[in-house]
Amino acid sequence: MKNFLPLLLFTVFLACSEKTQETQTSAYIPGLVITDSLVIDRLTKPYLIDVREDKSEYLFFDFQTDELLRVAASGEILAIANRSEDGKDSFKTRYFSTADFYGEDEILIITHAGAFIYDLDFILKEEKPIDFSLVTRRIGGSNAAEIYKDYLYTFSVENEDGEKVYNSDDLSTAYPFMTIRDLDSFEILKSEYIPSQTQIAITPGNYLSLDPIIRFSGDEIFVLFPNSPELYIYELPTLVLKSFISLQPGKEYKQIEPLDKKINFDGFFKSLASSQFTNYAFSNGYLLTQFEGAVPQEEVDALPRNVVGDERYMALEKKYKSKNYYQIFKDQEKLWEGTWDVNLSSVRNVLYSNGKPSEDPDAVEKDVQTIYFYELK
Repeated sequence: MKNFLPLLLFTVFLACSEKTQETQTSAYIPGLVITDSLVIDRLTKPYLIDVREDKSEYLFFDFQTDELLRVAASGEILAIANRSEDGKDSFKTRYFSTADFYGEDEILIITHAGAFIYDLDFILKEEKPIDFSLVTRRIGGSNAAEIYKDYLYTFSVENEDGEKVYNSDDLSTAYPFMTIRDLDSFEILKSEYIPSQTQIAITPGNYLSLDPIIRFSGDEIFVLFPNSPELYIYELPTLVLKSFISLQPGKEYKQIEPLDKKINFDGFFKSLASSQFTNYAFSNGYLLTQFEGAVPQEEVDALPRNVVGDERYMALEKKYKSKNYYQIFKDQEKLWEGTWDVNLSSVRNVLYSNGKPSEDPDAVEKDVQTIYFYELK
């Protein structure tokens, strides 16, 4: 890994220093700093899906080759395998929902077909049936299941309840999706409904994205629902709600409405015209959140409603939805809100990007893939 700790990105520092009237504060506003990088000798770009707590190893998935990779902090590929193909070590489907480091020497992969426990060389050790289904639209790195200590968190429905829940007109409030399970047995220890304070509970219904982004710290779990601008803090493993932080996004944030199941593709058009929180992380005592822009309603209304993903639809998505807005908090005080010319992601509070600010990581084909790690300082 190449260390960039002394480097303070001037353009990003300036962006943080520009205070709008809404976010003016006398408090120090940290800058965004590249602190390290991970260089992988590979032509295709893998996606980071998990990281060990000590950052000694990283777990990736390559959507182009369907390969899982275990990568050392040095960038060395320790193991690589395609487990979506047929064979004795397969997880029996092309894509999985979640994959996590499981203790010191195993990896847990959850699919709709079951739970699969692998050794560190991706050799299947055990296949376990599951009595629940994850509630998520994402594949290969969903937020709907995550290992922490002796617990398995899931955002899920028990299979015996599935038909009733999914037929509900008010899906967002129909079931206690948030679940803490025993890691070994998957037995439910506690489950809880989406908080009544959320926008998706105040206006119940069906939404394309329900599963929240979660982070763990000590005996707490932090929960951010994509379509509601609050961060909730729960006790573990009881899921007792302790408090929440109102994120108070600016005028660029547009609240989504529930979709109408009677209208084809309504959820996609509702999502196009609204914002969604896509990421957050804690960094050196600060909270960083991220939400995407929204297409003006009049431009969404002008689209044909019998197709999703045509040229006009994708042009609007690229123009508006690819723009990210960031917020920095200290405790519950919002210090700053604005844009940076970098697309950040995070896994377990590790902030990263495939490029530096103002750099298009896909502009040219590369012989190696570089992940840049960021912190607020």
